[in-house]
Amino acid sequence: MSNSKQLIRSCCEDVSYICDIEKKLPNEGELTQLSNIFKALNDPIRVKILFALLEYEICVGEMVNLLQIPQSHVSHQLRILRKYGIVEFTKDKKMSFYYIKNEYIKTLLILAQKGIKE
Repeated sequence: MSNSKQLIRSCCEDVSYICDIEKKLPNEGELTQLSNIFKALNDPIRVKILFALLEYEICVGEMVNLLQIPQSHVSHQLRILRKYGIVEFTKDKKMSFYYIKNEYIKTLLILAQKGIKE
């Protein structure tokens, strides 16, 4: 017991760096946005959709063929990605073409994939 108290005291003696850390923490709005990004990425199908959209705008029908899952499931996953502001779409006649809204999301996906390959 005395060892743990000693450890706590020794780690809290110099807290000058805590102020520096605190200044660098994201604000509440940024934390919410970051949390939403990770919620959106919390499904393998959604991540697969995003990797498919890295370079191309793709319509729902093409995603159905690519992913080999029902159209209703693709549409559901796209709704979630739109809800969190990750993807958007453009309409061309009756077709909707989806794309990733933010280049940083693309970078995040690429870096994450590189990280797991190392």
